[in-house]
Amino acid sequence: MLRLLISSALLLCMSAASAQTIGVTADKARVAAVAALEPPVRVSLGINMFVPASDGDTAQALKAQEDGRKMIYEAATHECEVLRASIASDCHLESININVQRVSASQNYGQRTDGFNISGNMSYRIGVK
Repeated sequence: MLRLLISSALLLCMSAASAQTIGVTADKARVAAVAALEPPVRVSLGINMFVPASDGDTAQALKAQEDGRKMIYEAATHECEVLRASIASDCHLESININVQRVSASQNYGQRTDGFNISGNMSYRIGVK
């Protein structure tokens, strides 16, 4: 009796496993269109600037840093427009890195005022026209 019960259970499990057939059909036109697309191109841009700020006023120094970062962000946004006007069919900003470094007039060669060196590095992903 136990042998009959075990063999029935095995037979039931085997038939359930064999009934699980999955079929995948691909839309051939869509696959061909995706394959024909050119892969995206990565474009990198680096910007350096100096923003003057007095050494003694903390509020003015913070405002100068903020103004410098805003200039980098605006340049990053505008760069997609430049890329679309020249070589890109579409443009996406992938990453941006901003570095702010305090510089005093006595430390910088030829610099006559205190301020911040601000640099920005941006990476874009574009589709080529």
